[in-house]
Amino acid sequence: MRNLILAAASVAFLASGAAAMAAEQTEGTVTSVNASTGTLTLQDGQTFTFSNGKQLLGILPGQTVGVAHQGSEGLGAFNPSRARADNSNG
Repeated sequence: MRNLILAAASVAFLASGAAAMAAEQTEGTVTSVNASTGTLTLQDGQTFTFSNGKQLLGILPGQTVGVAHQGSEGLGAFNPSRARADNSNG
C-alpha cells in the first residue's frame, strides 16, 4: 500500500512539473491591474487571472511586465528587463 501511495505521489509531482514546463511567457505594457481580483490586463488586450492576486502588488499601469501563463491563467509576473540582463551575463 505504501508503494502505491509513493507511486501516486510521484506521478502527481511529475504531472505538475510537466504542466509548469508547458507555461508560456508574454511581455507587454500593463493597462490595468487589480490585486484584489487577481486580474492583469496588457495593452494588447490580453487579460490574465492569478489565483494569488498578491503577486500583482507593486505592478502599476504603464509598466512593462512579463507574464508566465497557461492560457489566461497567470502563473507569475516578472520584470522582463531584469530577466534579459540576468541572461546576458554568461
